[in-house]
Amino acid sequence: MTLDELIQNTTALPPAPEVLPRLVSIMKDPDADSADIVSVISKDPAIVTGVLKVSNSGAYAPPSPIADLNEAVSMLGIKEVYRIVNLVTGGAFLNGALPSMEIQKGGLWKHSLAVALIMDLIAKDCTDIEGLPYTLGLLHDIGKLAMHHGCGERYTNVFQQVETERVSVDSAESEIIGFDHAQAGSKMLEEWGFPPEVYLPIRYQYHPKEATEFKELAGALQVANWAAAAMGCNDGRDSWALEMDPDVFHIEERELEKAVLEGRFLLQKASKALQTGDN
Repeated sequence: MTLDELIQNTTALPPAPEVLPRLVSIMKDPDADSADIVSVISKDPAIVTGVLKVSNSGAYAPPSPIADLNEAVSMLGIKEVYRIVNLVTGGAFLNGALPSMEIQKGGLWKHSLAVALIMDLIAKDCTDIEGLPYTLGLLHDIGKLAMHHGCGERYTNVFQQVETERVSVDSAESEIIGFDHAQAGSKMLEEWGFPPEVYLPIRYQYHPKEATEFKELAGALQVANWAAAAMGCNDGRDSWALEMDPDVFHIEERELEKAVLEGRFLLQKASKALQTGDN
């Protein structure tokens, strides 16, 4: 099976999200304003409902109920509403169990959210695009969905190689399957219309030096992945099998420790908001 065949023939994949890639493009535009954000979000009633529920949750505690998107943007700001849209959209397709990888229901979602929060803390200076690090963190493991549904039965051999030869999971995937979940995720995101700023750092998250102009973002993803595990968000049999390249993204140990502590607090806040939003 080729990577193209995996993406094209796996019917269990979620439908392409239309809002997120368009929002990333808006966030790239320095002249974008709240009207642009509202215009895109308002076309999807499910996302509008989710945004309003989360905006009115105890995590944000507005002084009075937020009744519409314009009010949400005015009260919370463009970046915070952008984060909420990511939360609502990502939670819709990252929350399921992936038995082939021994990832329990909610495990991939919690891990992805933790990586997103850490990325938002440590990678702000890696890009001029507001909110991009958060999006990268949230979507960095989306390729696992395609791998589970398209070739999950081969993960017995993948993990056997990880455990007997002590190699990283992406190396074992490439050897056994022919490509890894980072490549699969990148291909999905490219097919869905996301810009290179999103799918290339995700493609090279295990080989950040190959990401050319996006190598610092790809390197930050490696660090954020490790930090999420330090927060306890490392569900799955492959959680320990990660090789690091310390020469791409530089961060002081104290700064990283601070990000882990703050990330843990922000994860609790986000989880509280989502639990309220699900009611």
